[in-house]
Amino acid sequence: MQNKNIKNILSGVFIILFISFLLIVNFMEKNKKIVKTVSYTNKEDFNENKYGLFLSSLHANFNGDYDKLSSFYDEAVKQNNNDFLGRLFILQSTNENRDEVLKLALSEYKKNNQNIVPVMYLANDYFVKKQYSKSLQLLNNLKGKSDTFIVKLLKAWNLTAQKKYDDALDLLETELNNKAFRKYVLMHLGAIAEIADDKSYATEIYEEVLKTERVNIFDIENISSFYLRSKNQKQAVKIISDYYAKMPDSVSVLMLLNGVRDGLYTPVSIDTENKGMAKAIFDISSIFSSVFASSQDLHLMYLTMIDDLYPDFYMSILVKSEVYKNLNKPALFFKYSNKVPEDNYLYTTSKLNEALYYLQSDTTKDKGLGIFNNLISKYPNIPQLYFRLGSYYQNNKDYVQAIDNYSKALSFADSDKLKGDIYFARAQIYDIDKNTENTKNDLEEAFKLKDVNPVFLNYYGYFLINNNLDLDKGLDLISRAVANEPTNPFFLDSFGWALFKKGDFEKSLKLLELAKSIEPKNPVIIDHLADVYWSLNRKREAVFEWQKALSFKDYNKNSIEPININKIEYKINYGL
Repeated sequence: MQNKNIKNILSGVFIILFISFLLIVNFMEKNKKIVKTVSYTNKEDFNENKYGLFLSSLHANFNGDYDKLSSFYDEAVKQNNNDFLGRLFILQSTNENRDEVLKLALSEYKKNNQNIVPVMYLANDYFVKKQYSKSLQLLNNLKGKSDTFIVKLLKAWNLTAQKKYDDALDLLETELNNKAFRKYVLMHLGAIAEIADDKSYATEIYEEVLKTERVNIFDIENISSFYLRSKNQKQAVKIISDYYAKMPDSVSVLMLLNGVRDGLYTPVSIDTENKGMAKAIFDISSIFSSVFASSQDLHLMYLTMIDDLYPDFYMSILVKSEVYKNLNKPALFFKYSNKVPEDNYLYTTSKLNEALYYLQSDTTKDKGLGIFNNLISKYPNIPQLYFRLGSYYQNNKDYVQAIDNYSKALSFADSDKLKGDIYFARAQIYDIDKNTENTKNDLEEAFKLKDVNPVFLNYYGYFLINNNLDLDKGLDLISRAVANEPTNPFFLDSFGWALFKKGDFEKSLKLLELAKSIEPKNPVIIDHLADVYWSLNRKREAVFEWQKALSFKDYNKNSIEPININKIEYKINYGL
């Protein structure tokens, strides 16, 4: 409850700041003589205007212009602005000058020893230097915050480093009823139990973790490592296999599974206090990045703290490279992506990330395709590589290459769910090419194999109805999709169109009018509604809607189902 309240307070503060920012900008526009505005494009215009600097940095942050944001933080440091996180961001996202960051943390701590950010940074520095008592003391001095989950987690690893295992376990066990963080609590309890050589308790805890829905690949790696060190390879393989069944599109999970099954890769184990603290900070980073998606500076600070604790923490390194990509810093993105070695299960993912980055631009797409080809040459039996490449070709309307890669992916896929996804993707291309037989075959295969979701149900049902193949089955499939998402306009459109095909014009009308109210500019929905109007002898309204559909003809021109302009023009002149 306390963490929830903190989240609500922070969210409220952010909203207030944002509204204040908008009001101030409006005020500045109307009162240029009173408040000197600062252009965020020219650094020389700052003129010691800290308020303008603050507003300009907000503007740059909202627009994702991180290079300009960095220059503002540089200027803030020179003006002695009290912007600790900002300074950390610029130093770590550009220079990564740890000594300078440490000085700033100490300076900020002297001003406010209750600010958790510099306390965490300084406590981590003490931990790295094995001065665990000092690290723990800093955390204990956080009045009103020392009993939060995050601080307890850091304190538990300090106690573990001092071999006070029972104290560490007792401290974390007080958070077992914390539903929001229960999975994290369990993972760290298991890791500390391992270090304390309490295998029985570790086994009990890890079995509980595997039942949770929030388990991730790094948890799976740690737990499988525990069983490998216990000489139980069969259980380690089973744990990864079970996870792969849920995540069959993940290259990383498959590479981990193959490596452990073939005895080629030893998963990372949290078998030292440094690795444990690194995982704690990584988890905190994950929590903050999911709750505050725009806090890339804070996210980056935590990931950088991990470097000194555990420099070969490749999961953290991979995430760090993605943060730099999001900050539009390609040099740093590639620097960290290239740190993942070939013998690590994350290597393929790191190279895929690089390939996808290159494929965003026509000028570099050949590099991206080259990386794909190298990966396929190195790992010719990995279906996800062909699937990803097929998706690229499909998005670029090279349907021949897309189908070829999807077919190759199917030949190597060993997961029903993955096969279902590939069949569905290939069916959409056949549908575009008006190859009704192949489309129907692939959709039927996908329906047999995959855990059907509303999008698939709607697509399959609409295909059957629109091609007059099986109206009853199509209506049943679409009704199931609508039951899952009753306000989805595209599902409502399909349902209404199915009822129109069945001759139930009145019910069709209600659904299509509702769909149109949600998506008022979608020409396909408007065209369908016009057909219903005509069938109900509301011909003027039908013509009006067909004309409106033509006016929105470019609204979804990249859709799988673009409108037939010639057909609509015919209906305007002659009706149905």
